[in-house]
Amino acid sequence: MATIPRPNLFSRIWTFYTTSLRERPLRTKMVQSGVLYISADLVAQLGIEGKSIRRSMEGEQGEEVYDPIRTARLSIYGSTVFAPLAHYWLNNVERIALSSKLKTLVAKLSLDICLWSPFVTFMFPTCLGLLEGKSIDEVRKKVAHGWFPTWQKAVCVFGPTQIINFSLVPTQHRLLTVQSVGLCWNIFLSWQNNRNNKLLAAAQEHLLNAQEHMLDMGVRPEHVAGVELTEEEVRSKRDLALAEKEVEDAEKRRKGLKDQAGEMGVGVKMAWS
Repeated sequence: MATIPRPNLFSRIWTFYTTSLRERPLRTKMVQSGVLYISADLVAQLGIEGKSIRRSMEGEQGEEVYDPIRTARLSIYGSTVFAPLAHYWLNNVERIALSSKLKTLVAKLSLDICLWSPFVTFMFPTCLGLLEGKSIDEVRKKVAHGWFPTWQKAVCVFGPTQIINFSLVPTQHRLLTVQSVGLCWNIFLSWQNNRNNKLLAAAQEHLLNAQEHMLDMGVRPEHVAGVELTEEEVRSKRDLALAEKEVEDAEKRRKGLKDQAGEMGVGVKMAWS
């Protein structure tokens, strides 16, 4: 008698998840959102911002030290604030049914971009600011400073995602889909940051070698009027300028990647319906 093959681990987890989603949709999405927020912030802090858990465990403080309180804040926001609102928003948006599929899609997408996205972009820094213990005036300034550029970036990433989400993905899985895209974007940024770190290290080594070469040759750091440089001196100065430019460009890329991470970056990537 043939034995029935047992489902693999992933199949069992997915079955458990879909059953929970069907029987307890709100509670399941709250847990799901909290876990994904934790995952996204770990990728952001450890992979993109280059922070250290070891130094955190040793009681150190500073920008290079992992901040577990930040992860906790994001998890609380994602599970208790964002997930319930996104759950009800998606259920209500799904009730829209116009004369054609295209019109229905355009209506859903327009509401999502013009109503939900601005609201979430406002709600996230407001809630996080209050959780940080900031005053109302400090929160207001924070929101006013970053709201519009943050919303613009979010639309560029998640506008196309929502076209697929509203067209092909079942309603109950839409929150998981868009948050998975946000997590994957964080992972991509982490990979990009690690690659840039290698380029920066190579550029710094190039710069050091160029500086040492100039010192060995006795090349003057500044050109003196009336003194003609030799070809070797000109080449050394050109190599030094090129190395300095490489380091500067790598530093700018690293700063840009860190700016896309941070608490606000995680919130924008994960807080969309």
